[in-house]
Amino acid sequence: MSSDELNQDEIDQNTKNKEMLLDIFFNTKGNIDDINAEIDRRLFGKQIRSITLFEKYIRARLTLNPKVLNLEGQEITPVEAAYLSQYPGLENVEKLDLRKNRLGDEGLEVLLNSEKIKNVRDLDLRNNQITRQGMLLLSETRNLLNLESLDLRVNKLGKRWEEKLREKGHFPKLSQLRIA
Repeated sequence: MSSDELNQDEIDQNTKNKEMLLDIFFNTKGNIDDINAEIDRRLFGKQIRSITLFEKYIRARLTLNPKVLNLEGQEITPVEAAYLSQYPGLENVEKLDLRKNRLGDEGLEVLLNSEKIKNVRDLDLRNNQITRQGMLLLSETRNLLNLESLDLRVNKLGKRWEEKLREKGHFPKLSQLRIA
């Protein structure tokens, strides 16, 4: 299979995932419990971690400290990132640690489009398969105006992105940026 075919397969799957999430959201009228149950019903048979289990993990973490959410190494997928982006309580998080996951550009995009991340001051995105596309999205977001520290090491990025993010990004409080 060529890389073009593989990329097209990934694009097709990403489109299906987005359509599935939108369908679930509208059919459940945004009820979080109904959304959890429907996602679990559709994905559990494919051996993907249930959203209910993921939700319990997030809730437990936020109960310990509502300002810090450490999800390091949890193999978070773009589907779970979409769920996380709308999670009640995320709007109180100031430190969000998402290193060593599988967000990719798609997972990053859903997080960046969430207004619930506006209070994040410290964001760790190390080792998440983020590429140039994700960096463009990051430089355009206006939901991270309080961001003071950003770590993007161990992604598919070059050192030049540090300068580009400082020039084009909307991060007036950013004092610590690590890319390479």
